[in-house]
Amino acid sequence: MKEILKLLIEKRIIDYRALVLDFYHHFDLTEQEAIALVRLNSLLETKQEIIKPDKFSKWLSLSVKETEQLLESLMNKGYLQIKLIEMSSGKEKEVFDIDFFLTKVIDFLNESKREIYQNQLSEIVTFLEDTLQTSVSPLDVEIITDWVKKESYPFEMIKEATISALKSNYPSIRKIDQILIKEAKKVPVTPKKKDVLKEFHKLWEE
Repeated sequence: MKEILKLLIEKRIIDYRALVLDFYHHFDLTEQEAIALVRLNSLLETKQEIIKPDKFSKWLSLSVKETEQLLESLMNKGYLQIKLIEMSSGKEKEVFDIDFFLTKVIDFLNESKREIYQNQLSEIVTFLEDTLQTSVSPLDVEIITDWVKKESYPFEMIKEATISALKSNYPSIRKIDQILIKEAKKVPVTPKKKDVLKEFHKLWEE
């Protein structure tokens, strides 16, 4: 998924600067290090693969020594990697990459998503157990997980389906599932504008 995110950044569909400013405080990065990452990405955009501390320091409004310390800190944390690659001529040249930040963003989003799902599942399971006055089985949890992750049923819709199921002779999770499927078919599908980030989320779930 990192390669897809990189492509979206290269095509300027996702703004790298905005991405860094939105997420850097979730990681072990200072504000100066975040700005340095943005500047480093600017170098990559202009096909500059070598960092010149004296020139780079002017961009950051720091001394050369402070800039070197900042770059060293980014390398120690893994956000900046400098390596030698062999060219077609057989000679080696020094290049750098800052891909680790994108890896951190993807990991953070995945973890945040897991927490959201867990909270939603917990809330729904508690409601169902209280309302149906029975424990939810592991098989029931699988069905409920599909409601949240696959079908994206709103909690209110699940509540209404549960109330409807209580009116039947044998209220159960499967009965609620049947009602939800029937209700979902009644909802008209309206075309939506393509959301790039949502599309990206779908891609990494596959």
